[in-house]
Amino acid sequence: MKAALQARLLWLIVTGQRSQLTEPDPNPPVNANQKPFTPSSTEYKDWNQSHNDFLSGLESDNAAMGLMRGAMEFSQWEHVANVSTSREMWDCLHKLHITQRQAVNIHYYYQDLYAKKWDEHTIMSDHIGYFLNLCRRIIEAGEKLDDIHVVHAILFSFPRSSIWDVVKQNLLDKGKALTLDMVSAELISVHDRNERD
Repeated sequence: MKAALQARLLWLIVTGQRSQLTEPDPNPPVNANQKPFTPSSTEYKDWNQSHNDFLSGLESDNAAMGLMRGAMEFSQWEHVANVSTSREMWDCLHKLHITQRQAVNIHYYYQDLYAKKWDEHTIMSDHIGYFLNLCRRIIEAGEKLDDIHVVHAILFSFPRSSIWDVVKQNLLDKGKALTLDMVSAELISVHDRNERD
């Protein structure tokens, strides 16, 4: 939806970066004697320009709202029935689809983080990348996640075997010095060595 709005030069209206202008007086300006300025006067031209700018902004806002409404399912319409601007509509939909679902998403991201198991046919860098991707998603959803939790999740993913138990023990012996980069480098090194052997 964001891409569609950007392609139609409507995104800045939705974000409020291109602010809506205040509606001008619908009546042409008058001078001190309460007589209308002539169309060639600066005052009239300024009023006319502000009126046209306002209508142009209103058209863009309505176009953005129409584009968003056209992409919605019918069941979503009730959530935006009382909005009057595209920014309000976007904020309402963002809250509905992103903010309220973040807690649920975080729960399942954590589940995936600790449930992922090592597949010996997977390249080690891809296996670690899976965890880094989940870590990024959790943080983007608003949760704080220390590297040490990702380290433990990666180590939990390996089977109990003589090779992996030794690798895990050697890493865990580093204690507080243990970092995600260190673990990643060591695991890739061990995997490459095993592949060569």
